[in-house]
Amino acid sequence: MYKLLRNLHLLAGLFAALFLGAYALGAAQMAYPLYRPAPAVTATDLTLPENINPTPRAVARWLWDTRGLAGELRDVEHDGTGFSLTIAKIGTLHEVRFDPARRMAHIETRAHNPIGMLNRIHHIGGVSHGYWAINAWGWLLASASVLLLVLASSGVVMWFTRHRERRAGAVVLAAGLLWGLTLLVLMRTA
Repeated sequence: MYKLLRNLHLLAGLFAALFLGAYALGAAQMAYPLYRPAPAVTATDLTLPENINPTPRAVARWLWDTRGLAGELRDVEHDGTGFSLTIAKIGTLHEVRFDPARRMAHIETRAHNPIGMLNRIHHIGGVSHGYWAINAWGWLLASASVLLLVLASSGVVMWFTRHRERRAGAVVLAAGLLWGLTLLVLMRTA
């Protein structure tokens, strides 16, 4: 039983370490911005064909199908002359401004480098996005979170299985739990 628990502990730690490393790099870049990732910006104008309905969802779908601008549709805003929308995927934003009078879409694309992508994925949460890759990232993060709990609980069980000194293990467990809960409360109330 101990060998199985040890292997589970090892695998959970290795899997979670990948995500903790990505978050640590992203957090360090945000806290100490020695290198500010400037995205590569490109712009283009496209004319919407007559057979496409000039609505935000139809324009976004047309751009997805014909130009490969895949991602999550968000930030749709209407004004008196047209509308704007954003198509987002991890590391790339396509900001579209559509003028229905001219049937013209002005597209500004911001593509981030790997450091910028780490910054962007640091802010993604949830699994109910309109783009599969963002949802996949959310499910991977949920898995890593569950595996961190498995890592902690298997470590506690292995400690109490191998060591006779239970008081030291209980003190370490209590201190770690108190520290983690204190940080959680401080982060959520700040």
